[in-house]
Amino acid sequence: MATTIQILNTVKPPLRWVPEPKDFTNDFLTSKSQDPNGPSIEDLRDGPDSVLQEAIRILGRCLPPTEHSGSETGLVVGYVQSGKTMSFETVIALARDNEYGIVIVLAGTKNNLRDQSEDRLKKDLGTDEGDHWYHLSNPTKAQRSQIENKVAAFRKKSSRKSLLITVLKHGSHIETLTAVLKATKLDGVPALIIDDESDQASLNTQASRIRKKRAPANAMSTTYEKILGLRNVLPHHSYLQYTATPQANLLLAQTDLLNPSFSELVTPGDAYTGGHAFFKGPVNLVEDIPPEDVPTPQVPLKSPPKSLLRALRTFLLIAAQHSLTRKKGLTSKDRNRSMMVHPAVATTQHKIYKDWVEKAFTGLKRRVEAEHVSEPVTVAALFQTEYDSLAKTFPGVKPLPELIEAMADEVLDDLNCVEVNGTPDAEKKVNWKATKYWILVGGAKLDRGYTVEGLCVTYMPRPLGTSPAADTLQQRARFFGYKKAYLGLCRVFVQTRVKNAFTEYVEHEDFVRAALAENRGKPLREWRRDFILTQLLKPTRPNVVGLGTRRVLVEDWMVPKVLQRDEAAAEKNRLLLDAVEKQWSKDFTRVNAATIVQLAPAKGQSPNDIIEAVPLTTVLEDFLLNLEVKDPGDAEEHSAMLVALSAMLAKDPSLKVDVFLMNQLTPGYRSRVSTAALTAINKFAPINQYFSQSANSVNDRSFYTPDRISLQLRRFDLGHEQREQSKADIRGVTWYALYVPKRLKKDLVVEERG
Repeated sequence: MATTIQILNTVKPPLRWVPEPKDFTNDFLTSKSQDPNGPSIEDLRDGPDSVLQEAIRILGRCLPPTEHSGSETGLVVGYVQSGKTMSFETVIALARDNEYGIVIVLAGTKNNLRDQSEDRLKKDLGTDEGDHWYHLSNPTKAQRSQIENKVAAFRKKSSRKSLLITVLKHGSHIETLTAVLKATKLDGVPALIIDDESDQASLNTQASRIRKKRAPANAMSTTYEKILGLRNVLPHHSYLQYTATPQANLLLAQTDLLNPSFSELVTPGDAYTGGHAFFKGPVNLVEDIPPEDVPTPQVPLKSPPKSLLRALRTFLLIAAQHSLTRKKGLTSKDRNRSMMVHPAVATTQHKIYKDWVEKAFTGLKRRVEAEHVSEPVTVAALFQTEYDSLAKTFPGVKPLPELIEAMADEVLDDLNCVEVNGTPDAEKKVNWKATKYWILVGGAKLDRGYTVEGLCVTYMPRPLGTSPAADTLQQRARFFGYKKAYLGLCRVFVQTRVKNAFTEYVEHEDFVRAALAENRGKPLREWRRDFILTQLLKPTRPNVVGLGTRRVLVEDWMVPKVLQRDEAAAEKNRLLLDAVEKQWSKDFTRVNAATIVQLAPAKGQSPNDIIEAVPLTTVLEDFLLNLEVKDPGDAEEHSAMLVALSAMLAKDPSLKVDVFLMNQLTPGYRSRVSTAALTAINKFAPINQYFSQSANSVNDRSFYTPDRISLQLRRFDLGHEQREQSKADIRGVTWYALYVPKRLKKDLVVEERG
């Protein structure tokens, strides 16, 4: 525990309590480290980002088991396929070691996901062995006496076992469990609820209607209501929302009963490959599916598209590479290689694509087996293009003749192609040990939460849709995971628009995760939810959004409308402008705008000066972050602007800003709206806003550098009379305008201020 205590002493804010890893947790971690495909004991146990240390942080922010009653809600965010299950298994192990009597796992909305989770829990936590757990799956009312007896034994401390309950995330199953627990004496029994894929089904789909006053404040969707009911019968419990796509959780109304009070992160291991590896990395692993290869109702395809055949040939080569190197111990001991075909939600398409794959595979199998010895050059020519592509990204690939030989010897006889969906003929549960090589064809069941073992080729012609949600798109990325050893052999086949959306999502995910890291463990109510998204994507499905949001495009000119609603803010901004003018004029080059030909007046000097090439970091830290922005509407746009500038800076730390000192900061005059017409707080708002459209051929809008961020600074005197500066009653009001060139534009969703 010495290392643990040392690490935890640095955690800010401090934990509510410090869970202690005892025999069960230590045995669990040791067992996982001995798994041929598992992480090392050091990765699991040591260091601030190890699985154990993060699990201690997560459980340590939950309700301590020593407290008599209460509840807590936390959000735990990982990446897609990054080890969230390992994280919550470790949290469960710690809960078992620290006197939690009940652990409930809401294990997905589909039976295949629940089965996957249960199998993993049985294997890793030893629930079938009976030494530490009583395990019940989707308990019925007939099992009430079992639960009562097990809980009573825990309360009397006559048994060291805890009760582990896995339940499908359906209203009826949760309601049944609630009824059984309600009849059980639970005082003094700390409970932990793990909600896996918590952004799916758990949240209130009435939230948007409530926010828009189209539904009563107490309106609830079924699963949401049943989860609240379950929580209500547990007098002492903590509820942990696990997800890789937290957009929906983060946009809940502050009054929502599932709104998390803290967040923690799951850090992936070094071997993890996610969005950056596939969509931002130097190696091209993404292949294009051209429009003519995607069937539509207007233009159905009568034969398999060429890109699908290319994907199949690529997969057979990768499987052959696996066959050769696995036998010789040259790769990790992972057993499977898989291809996933994800054409659409509709199962009719799954059948069509499965038939295409099977017919193409049968033809290739017949030809390779019949001709690879007698006509090797002809057979090699079938795979040459795909082989050349793999050789560029994975230089260690075996020679093509060897791969074809391995294909004929093992791969072609050891491959299954199955549908994974809700149809009667589909594969209900993939037995990964049955064969090494798989092609899975499906839709929704291959989306969120489903693990495809050894996935190396993804063929996803499924279109982006007209208004896709960012979290839904990301959950389709089953091809993420621990693939570093063979990343260069992986391929993702998607349409160009889908590729672009994934690429933009990576930036969005980076921002959200960085914000969560900065607010780690802190009350989430203190964090404004501003998301960087392109116009392609919205954060999540709109019906669960309880916070008001709107889009802000950070491009071209951004100008406040009111800015500083009171004299105290106006005075602070006066002093701020004085300070930056003095400091920047000293530190950087200040010239007259007449030095720029297109800005020069016909005669003499320009009334405006330029401070050239001020670092964006300086502009942010010295000025924009310190401005007093009191108007709610302006504050939303100012916040979006800061988020966008920070994102630009993260991409290019060398960005510079040209600062234009309009009229060399001598106050210009603007008339303003009469306080008789508007409330007094709007007395700082000029009628004709910021830009002068006056007589000169070069107007105020002209003063910017076209390909560089530009900041205009100026002062106004404000009064009620047109062109009567002497009658101004508010003097020296600070104002600014920011120009963002098109190449740097950002489209954001921002939280509306109440």
